[in-house]
Amino acid sequence: MPENNIISKEHMIGLLEHLAVERKLVCPVDTGKVIEFREVKQGDNSSSLMDDCVTYNSLKSFYFPQTELMFTFENEDITDNTDIPGYVIFGARPCDLEALRVMSVVYSTGKYADPFFKRRFDANLLIGIGCKERKPECFCHELGIDREYSDFCDIMLIDDGEGYKVAYLSDKGKKALESWSHPRPPDQRPPDQQSDQISPLDKEDGDYFDIIDWEKVTATCKGCGICTYVCPTCYCFDFKDVTEGGKARRYKCWDSCMYPRFTLHASGHNPRQHRYERYRQRVLHKYKYVPDNFDGHIACTGCGRCVRGCPVGINIKDIVKYVVKPVSSLI
Repeated sequence: MPENNIISKEHMIGLLEHLAVERKLVCPVDTGKVIEFREVKQGDNSSSLMDDCVTYNSLKSFYFPQTELMFTFENEDITDNTDIPGYVIFGARPCDLEALRVMSVVYSTGKYADPFFKRRFDANLLIGIGCKERKPECFCHELGIDREYSDFCDIMLIDDGEGYKVAYLSDKGKKALESWSHPRPPDQRPPDQQSDQISPLDKEDGDYFDIIDWEKVTATCKGCGICTYVCPTCYCFDFKDVTEGGKARRYKCWDSCMYPRFTLHASGHNPRQHRYERYRQRVLHKYKYVPDNFDGHIACTGCGRCVRGCPVGINIKDIVKYVVKPVSSLI
């Protein structure tokens, strides 16, 4: 790579093949129906590699798999799952990187820190790419997220037409590219790209949520859970114990607050029996409970996946404008 720290797009495939020697490669792939992050093997279609697009799915499954073996136990012997693959993840957009920042705060701090998330985070090499254009249904700018840049990755690429400007943001990133470039200190965020993130709802304004007619705004919701599965910051899970080959295994599996049994008690009581109550919980979790408990971080990055994926067209942004005051002035 030239000394001016620019990677030409024609050399990108070769660079990724170089990086994938020690890790599995994940990048945006056109499936014929949608563009999504997938593990790429030789011969796979990667025609969307350099497209300015937001994938249907987020990259959270490579840090928080949909089904993950935690440990195996037989009699009194417990064996942790240490088979954690490492990925080179190429093409993460700033909205996904900011979502991963939220996931890291939740899963890497406090008494509920998850060692599996930490192992995957350490094993992966994350390459981000800025968006050139705003996409339909995206509202990251209304949450103070710069669509062209994020510092929460190992290497950040900024589209410069024929190539990418490179910002090395971790020692891991510099080491991975050392045979391709002359490392330099991490880039600082350009002053003209800085933006102020909106403030979450203040605790004393909690009654502000109650002005919404939740039953009305969620009347068409089917409770399918698509919004939670495509969301890059939804992180709820359940445990499943199964017996295989004479050994018991415990798995961690994605769950959704939109499902009626999500809060069902053993007694049969369900504190969120109605669908509108579950949707209200989802919005409050993202815009109040996470900010209250994790230093102001908002568990929404405006990627628009829930809006694009909803089969009945519910738009969380239309609801949020009544919940977080600063957003209402921007919509």
